Amino acid sequence: AAMDAAGIDLLLVTDPNDIYYLSGARELAGRMQMALLVAGAGPGADGVAFSGRAVDAVAYTAHTGSEHCFAYRDHEAPEGAIARGVADLASEKARVGYNAHNLSSAMLARLKAVLPRTAFVDATRLVWDLMAIKSEPELAHMRAAGAINTIALDRALAAIAPGVSDNHVAAELIAGMLENGSHPTTPFMLASGPRTAVVHATYNDRKLERDDIVHFEFSAARFWYTAPLMRTATLGKPHPEAIRLHDGALAAVEAALGTIREGVTSGEVDAAANAALEKRGIRQWHYHRTGYMVGVASIATWGLGHIGALREADPLVLKENMTFHLPMVLFRPGAVGAGLSETVRVIKDGVEVLTGYPTRELIAL
Repeated sequence: AAMDAAGIDLLLVTDPNDIYYLSGARELAGRMQMALLVAGAGPGADGVAFSGRAVDAVAYTAHTGSEHCFAYRDHEAPEGAIARGVADLASEKARVGYNAHNLSSAMLARLKAVLPRTAFVDATRLVWDLMAIKSEPELAHMRAAGAINTIALDRALAAIAPGVSDNHVAAELIAGMLENGSHPTTPFMLASGPRTAVVHATYNDRKLERDDIVHFEFSAARFWYTAPLMRTATLGKPHPEAIRLHDGALAAVEAALGTIREGVTSGEVDAAANAALEKRGIRQWHYHRTGYMVGVASIATWGLGHIGALREADPLVLKENMTFHLPMVLFRPGAVGAGLSETVRVIKDGVEVLTGYPTRELIAL
């Protein structure tokens, strides 16, 4: 129905996340050109075919059971394989929808050269709008990821002590995720001491010191669905500025949680969070949006902010079963950073928190 409404005969899906969402095929070499071809109706085996490297075609078949593939060898051009798939599922005169966010202009030009009679139509949001609303099985995976996060964070916190390497703490966090059912997950943030003032800083084989701040932002992945969690801990007496920043971050998260419900806009949620920071005179240390969509995670990032985000003046109207990560972290450059987050599901009259770590307070060790 969505393809009919968009006026396209065939959908060319080129993002590995979107391919997994539609087909269940995972563990594909995402840096190499691949595509899932989805026909509204056509002569193909089930109206769906995969085009990609020969080695990825083998993986696709292993995951899906389908051998309907148009593969290319590493010395061959990928556009030829995609063109064969278009001809099989539709025709060379088809209207083909594509995602302009992840199909490069160079590849689009090459496809137009080998398919001169094909009309290429921007259908960037077609799959995204489906991915934005989670099904109950998807939500179950996210809840499971959130439960694993709690176990893993407790294990990592127990490893923190003066003289311990932050690499060791990271290893405990990873073990806590993997040993409790996490699938491979996105690289995460774990910063300590002065490095907490650097956005997206991670473990660096630094030896922890008394009175350090230790900052975590991570997520387990259950069937590659995530529920990111951020918490801040203090090893001894906390830095006074860390307390101020964390208190403000907590107020902002709670303001956002109190605003989110079906029917409000993304911009309204962002405004509520920032008003809490403004009241405390620390908004200038908040450099980013209030939140972004999450769900299926890629190797590079769990964020789906390209599908939807909680940011200033954004008109996106929240709908039930949208899911967002709310990473409220504040940075004083050259000094310290602190914050927390929750991952939530939008419901008609509020939110369901999918992460559920038992405290949002600054964690004293």
